[in-house]
Amino acid sequence: MGMRATGQMWARRAFRLIGGLLAAGLLASCSLPIPALETPAMPPLSAEPPPASIAPADGGAQDARALFADVCFAFWEQQLNRQFVLDGPFALLQLYDEVDDSGRCRFPVTRQSFDFAARVLVGAINVGTGCWAYTDLLDVVTDNAARTVTVRVGWGVAGNCPYRLARPFWISLPRPPEGYTIQMSFVASE
Repeated sequence: MGMRATGQMWARRAFRLIGGLLAAGLLASCSLPIPALETPAMPPLSAEPPPASIAPADGGAQDARALFADVCFAFWEQQLNRQFVLDGPFALLQLYDEVDDSGRCRFPVTRQSFDFAARVLVGAINVGTGCWAYTDLLDVVTDNAARTVTVRVGWGVAGNCPYRLARPFWISLPRPPEGYTIQMSFVASE
C-alpha cells in the first residue's frame, strides 16, 4: 500500500471518528428512555454483600444495539460463538476497525462514542437458519463470592425457512467492581 493510500485510509478513519462523535452528541441530546427497562428501588444496605444478587433482574442493562446498527450481516455471520466485553473506548474502536478491515461490509461502519466511565458493553451474535432469530435478556446475576457478573440470554432461531440469520445482542451494563469478570450464559428459547 502506497503512502497516498495509507494517508487516505487514516483521513477516512479520522473523518468517520469525528462524524461519529458529532452524531453521538446530537443523539445524546435527544435520546428517549427505553420503556421496558425500569429503574428498581434500591435494596437495603447490609454490612456483608450477599453471595449472589439477582435484583434487578436486568442488572441495570440498557439496549446498546444502536452502536452497531450499520455493521453488515456478512461480518456478524462470521462472529458465531464469539462473546464481546468492551470495557473502554479503545476496545470499541478496535471492533469498529475490525469490521472495516474485514472487507465484508460494503460501507465503512459509523463510529459512535460511548461513555465507558460507569458502563461496559456486552454482546454476542445469534447465528442460525430459519425464519427469524431472537435474543432475550433473561437476567444478570452478580456473584460476589466468585466475583462474576453473568448475563443470561435466551435465544434461538425459529421457523422452517432456508434463510441464514444473524441477530446481534448488545447491552450496556453498569461497570462491575474492580476484579469482577463478566461472562455470558445462553439458554435455548422456544
